[in-house]
Amino acid sequence: MTSVTATRGGRLFGLAAVCLALVAATLIWFKATGDPPAEAAVPPPTQDGWQTIEYRGVQVDVPAAWERLAKSGCEFQFAQWAPPESDHCGVKGGGASFYGSATFDPKYGPGVRFSDEKTWAGYVYAGDYAVYASDADRDLVQRVLDSVRSTGGAPPRGR
Repeated sequence: MTSVTATRGGRLFGLAAVCLALVAATLIWFKATGDPPAEAAVPPPTQDGWQTIEYRGVQVDVPAAWERLAKSGCEFQFAQWAPPESDHCGVKGGGASFYGSATFDPKYGPGVRFSDEKTWAGYVYAGDYAVYASDADRDLVQRVLDSVRSTGGAPPRGR
């Protein structure tokens, strides 16, 4: 005959093992789906005030003053580098943003155009991403988009 204590202990051990497995699976899932840190400067800012950033296999040259904006607490979370005073939960104020190309639904084709927000804006595809750039300076937007490159070997589309 099995003692009640041994059966109860076995059940508690089994329950604890299942809970531990669920916690581990959740942590692994969050780590796999979260934004990995980007390499902020590869190489460091150049003499002309630009830096190269990298996000998930896509490199882009942006002004050295631009920084990655914190998106926690925003309705839409995407990687964006922009001037520090920019709207952290949107794209107003300029910057470069990375959107998954599978879900990116642009109003216009790739390239630079004057946008509805009265700024210059455009995008190109690279790897699994659409890189969108906007600013009041058309030449700056064009330079950012011209610099987009995939480190995975596939050339950007839509210039």
